[in-house]
Amino acid sequence: INCFIHVLKSSLETLMKNIIILVSAMNLGGAQRVVSVLCDHWSKNGYKVTLISTFTGNKTDYYKVNDQVTLKSLRNNSIFPKLKILNLFVKLAQLRKIIIDENPDTIISFLTRVNVAAALATFGINASLIICERTWKPFNTLSNNFFWMYRILFRNVKSIIVQTDESRNWLNQYFPKINVDVIPNPISYPLPLQKGNKLDPNIVLPLHRNLILASGRLHKFKQFDLLMKAFCEIKDEHQDWDLVILGEGEERKNLEGLLIDLKANNRIFLPGGVGNMSEWYQRADLFVLSSSVEGFPNVLLEAMSYELPCISFDCDTGPRDMIQDGVNGVLINPQEHKSGLSKAIKRLIVDESFRSKMSNNSANIRDKYSVGSIMQKWNIVLDSE
Repeated sequence: INCFIHVLKSSLETLMKNIIILVSAMNLGGAQRVVSVLCDHWSKNGYKVTLISTFTGNKTDYYKVNDQVTLKSLRNNSIFPKLKILNLFVKLAQLRKIIIDENPDTIISFLTRVNVAAALATFGINASLIICERTWKPFNTLSNNFFWMYRILFRNVKSIIVQTDESRNWLNQYFPKINVDVIPNPISYPLPLQKGNKLDPNIVLPLHRNLILASGRLHKFKQFDLLMKAFCEIKDEHQDWDLVILGEGEERKNLEGLLIDLKANNRIFLPGGVGNMSEWYQRADLFVLSSSVEGFPNVLLEAMSYELPCISFDCDTGPRDMIQDGVNGVLINPQEHKSGLSKAIKRLIVDESFRSKMSNNSANIRDKYSVGSIMQKWNIVLDSE
C-alpha cells in the first residue's frame, strides 16, 4: 500500500505543473490584475505557482494573491546599491538562480522590460517561456534599431501573449518566427476589494448628484485634461452632473493646475486611487475612457460589467474589442477630439432611453470575458507544450 501511495503521489507531482510568473510589482495596473487572476486560478487547481517581483524600489501591492502562491522578490546589490548597471546584473543573476532552484515547467512574464530579463535569465534553461505584451504597439519601449537583436533574444520563446488581433498581426509581421496567441483580459464580477484607500463615493459626491466616472493612471496618454475641458463645455447646461477622475500619476500637478484654470473645483474631483472600485462603478451613472492609446483597458471592461453606459475614443486597439458603437456603448473618432467627447457625454446625459439601452447591453460583456472563459484560453497555451 505504501508503495502504491508513493507511486500515486509521484504521478500526481508529475502531472502538477510548476509555474513561475514574473512581474515588476503588484502595483495598480491591468497586467498586475491579470497576474493575480492567474495565480489564484492555477494555485487553486493544484499547480505549484511562484510569483517573482523584479522591481526593487518602493512599491505598494494593490492586488492580493492567495496563501498557496509562493512569493519571491529580487534585491539590489547590498554593497553598491546605487550602481544601476551592477544592480541589473545582480538582479539577473538572482532571477536565474531562483528559476534554476524552482525548476519550473513554464515561466510567464509580463511587461516588456521584464520580458527581456526573463529571456536573458532563462537562456539554456529547459523551461517553456511565455511572454506577455500589453501595449500597442508591442515592444513600443524598445528601440526599432535593435529589433534584429530582440528577434534573436526571443527566438526560444514558446509564445507571445497579446490581447488583440491588431497586436498579433503586428507581431506576425515583425517577429514572424514566434508563435503569437490572443488572450484578452478576464473580468471578475463582482470585483474583489483591492489594497489601497477605501473611499466612500458618497463622501466625495452627495447621492443626489449624477456621476460621470473616469479612472486610470494620471498620464498624458489618458487625456484626462481633454476630458476635463470637454466636460466644462457642457457642465453649465447640466448642473446636476459632476466628473470624478480616480487614479494617481505624474500628471496630477498639471491636472490640479488645470482644475484651477477651469474654475471647476466644485464640479470636477481628483480624489486619488481607490481600492473599492466596485462601489464607484455602482455609484456612477456613466463612464468615460478618454485615452489616445490603449492596449486592452481593464477599467472599460470593469465599467461595462457593472452595466455602465460607456464612452471611449476608438483608438487603435482595445475599446473596439469591447464596444459596438451604438449597441453597448459609444465610440468616438479620435479626430473629433474635445468636441466629439463633449457631444457624446451630452447625448448620454440628455437621452435617458439611449443611456438605458447602453446600460442594459453592456452587461453582456461579463460572459464573453469571464474568468472561466479566458482561463480556458490560458490552459490551452499551457497544455500545448
